[in-house]
Amino acid sequence: MALENVTGNLLAYKELEPGTFQHVDQLTTERITNRGLRSQWFYTADGELYTVQKKGHLWAITREPQNLVLQNIDEAYRQLTDQDNYFPEAEAGLASLKHKDTVVVDLKGLELIKDNDQYGHFVVDPKKTKKLNSEQRKAAQRIYGPDEENFGWNMEMFAEAGKTPYVIVLMPDYVQGTLGSNNEEFLGRASWLDNFNSISYFNAIDRIVNGVSALRGVRRVIAEGDAPENEVPRAPQEIESVGSLPLEVILACLGDDVAQSVRPAIEARITEVYRKAYKQ
Repeated sequence: MALENVTGNLLAYKELEPGTFQHVDQLTTERITNRGLRSQWFYTADGELYTVQKKGHLWAITREPQNLVLQNIDEAYRQLTDQDNYFPEAEAGLASLKHKDTVVVDLKGLELIKDNDQYGHFVVDPKKTKKLNSEQRKAAQRIYGPDEENFGWNMEMFAEAGKTPYVIVLMPDYVQGTLGSNNEEFLGRASWLDNFNSISYFNAIDRIVNGVSALRGVRRVIAEGDAPENEVPRAPQEIESVGSLPLEVILACLGDDVAQSVRPAIEARITEVYRKAYKQ
């Protein structure tokens, strides 16, 4: 069974065989040899879980089996589109947080560049990875690795392509305030990977899950007569566009004259507004 790009909103996850939905590290590694993937935006299988524990303000990056948004896709989709955040059950959140495959990062240790009151980012310069602090390196290697060897190869790819990716993450104060005001222990978001026409940033705060993008995995084969009676219609098979302009063209219009210090915030806002156009 071959990997393919399934186009749609995050509910298109139901069209994939369990365990085949590709993570950001897998997509990044495949982009070395499969250059066609560099021009595509992707939802990814990575779970983004935020919490405040005794050890501090934590960001947990999970694999697909521990991704609570995907495990509870219908309810998570509803909460993310209606109220911007998904609040999983505390017991499930704790299990995902403590799983051996989950990478847990100290949010304050990331030293985020603040974009607004909700989120910030840190830069992963492929030519200066030794300048990343321990928490930044832990997150960057999980995202663009996941091991040291693949991380090195993928950084070489970015350097050769002239790309300096960055990672967008929720701010510690936003996490604490949101959890407190909702009397919840865990906050979940989805994940999204940019293309090379921009700088291939990774969005660990995605809540615009009704936008049209691609999910890479093995498409499920449903035997004739096995389709459920209330099957969800397949998401639209179309490229994101307003009129005749796709998102990548709009972002490309920013050009090199936009300072790198503000570019992440500008691109994130344009992308968010653009993808909201597909809200159902």
